[in-house]
Amino acid sequence: MILVGCGALALAACGDATAETSGATANDAAEAPARAADEGAEAQEDAAQADASGDEKAPAVANVACASDEQELFSCAAGTKRIAVCGVTNEQGQKTAQYRFGGSGKPEIVLDGGRFASVPYSGGGEAQIEFANGGVRYIVYSRTVRTNFEADEPNNPEFTDGVLVVRDGKPIAERNCTGKVEAVDVMAGDSYGGVANELFYYD
Repeated sequence: MILVGCGALALAACGDATAETSGATANDAAEAPARAADEGAEAQEDAAQADASGDEKAPAVANVACASDEQELFSCAAGTKRIAVCGVTNEQGQKTAQYRFGGSGKPEIVLDGGRFASVPYSGGGEAQIEFANGGVRYIVYSRTVRTNFEADEPNNPEFTDGVLVVRDGKPIAERNCTGKVEAVDVMAGDSYGGVANELFYYD
């Protein structure tokens, strides 16, 4: 009887494992198109940024992350990439905000000369740092939007950060932050040319 019971349990376990495997295979198959779409969109965004960055020679920078002697003005993880804006001193000895984008190694894009802007919203606001490169603009942003307007209820703010690439007034790529966000340090803007009270681009 015990042997029969063990055999029954073994068959049941085998059946469960087969079901789980089949379920996992089905889930993988269902998720594959979405995963491929995400990877395709990420590749398109990278290509758009890289294509737009080719107008000027980039300063030599070893890493995307700000160094210990640089001021971190913005940073975040964006999928497999990182975005950072660092306060640096350029070759002319001037303080400048520097945009960096890339993976774990050397940055793929580096641009100097960031300009700051900030506007308030009802229950939120938005801060931006714009970098111009020929006819292309890279706009790093941190946005807080109130999502609940019921009386005596919490605002339920929604936070969005990332970089928008604009050419001839039209967005050509956008990369949203996915983790480890240090929002735009708009309070530091006065040290980098001041802070405008009109955004560079309204989404």
